[in-house]
Amino acid sequence: KGITKPVTLTVTSSQNSLHPMLKKDAIGGNAFTLIKRSDFNAGKYAPNVGDEVRIDIALEAIKE
Repeated sequence: KGITKPVTLTVTSSQNSLHPMLKKDAIGGNAFTLIKRSDFNAGKYAPNVGDEVRIDIALEAIKE
């Protein structure tokens, strides 16, 4: 809808270790943020549909 806003991510876990299959350094992590749909002009059907949405992010990065 053309609306962008900064968010704060809450990191719930992070880990650095050797990838078990690739035998390369790898990092992984999980984070989340909460947004309100109405802040992004996506609040249709509120309050019948909740306005607050949790976005979960899981990532893995492997060193080349």
